[in-house]
Amino acid sequence: MKAAVINDAGAPPVLADFADPEPVEAESALTVLAAGLHPLVRRLASGGHYGSAGVYPLVPGVDCVAVGSDGAPVYAGFVRAPWGTLAERVAARMGIPLPDGADPVLIAGGLNPAMSGWLPLARRRREVAALGTVLVLGATGVAGRTAVQAARLLGADRVVGVGRDPDRLREVERLGGVPVSFDEGPEALGAALAGTAPSIILDYVWGPPAEAAWAALARRGLHDDPADIVHVQIGAGAGESAALPAGLLRSRRLLVRGSGAGSTSLDAIVAAMPEVMRRLAAGEIVAPVRAFPLSRIADAWAFTGPERAVVVPD
Repeated sequence: MKAAVINDAGAPPVLADFADPEPVEAESALTVLAAGLHPLVRRLASGGHYGSAGVYPLVPGVDCVAVGSDGAPVYAGFVRAPWGTLAERVAARMGIPLPDGADPVLIAGGLNPAMSGWLPLARRRREVAALGTVLVLGATGVAGRTAVQAARLLGADRVVGVGRDPDRLREVERLGGVPVSFDEGPEALGAALAGTAPSIILDYVWGPPAEAAWAALARRGLHDDPADIVHVQIGAGAGESAALPAGLLRSRRLLVRGSGAGSTSLDAIVAAMPEVMRRLAAGEIVAPVRAFPLSRIADAWAFTGPERAVVVPD
């Protein structure tokens, strides 16, 4: 079959022939209709992600929309290395039917980023009576923008979205968020929070932006503060490390936890997918996508535009 193939850690993919995957127990042979090229895909392929298989050559890709012998489209994933989803065919353990009429390209590109915010937000809503204020660090990325929308759908009173790109910050505002530029520093973020601590921080960037958020939450005095804050670490686009002040942990009810494969159960992830797919298909969550044919995998891999790249058959 034709596939995007990475021959060594850090190398870009090339279009090449690759052996067809041979399904084992619990796997289904499927023909790919569309596969998302997510930041996770690049990180796994580079060998730098905790989930990287470290086996080369490999076909990158973690999820796709595909069809089996019955012709019904499914959202598919859980593939075995060295096979991935940026190929003509896959063997996958998971296949969830798409909503009727759903666009395969939209689901392939939009479900992964939309799930990244939906899962921790839905969990937090189960933990507290109301979400109140939600803070999104890295709100200008595709995942961040879907998180702004998910927070609104799940009942947040206010959503503060932090990012750098001015055009995408305007998009955050159009989606119902309060836009704040990273470049304005902790003072601007503190002002946007209006003295109200967020119930949850969705952090797609980590590094200095996380530190700026903690600075904005700093307290003085020993009076009681009932605010209960959960900081959810999702991505690390701004750095793999962040310095968490000891005083903040002692002066705030702050819990830092991660959200991703490994820290969130696969059962919980799969259980949430049909609802998020339904909301994507209905336009309740808008995730911008851009399709590239498999033959243009080099262009798709290099793409850094405001949409999520999706690879489709030629």
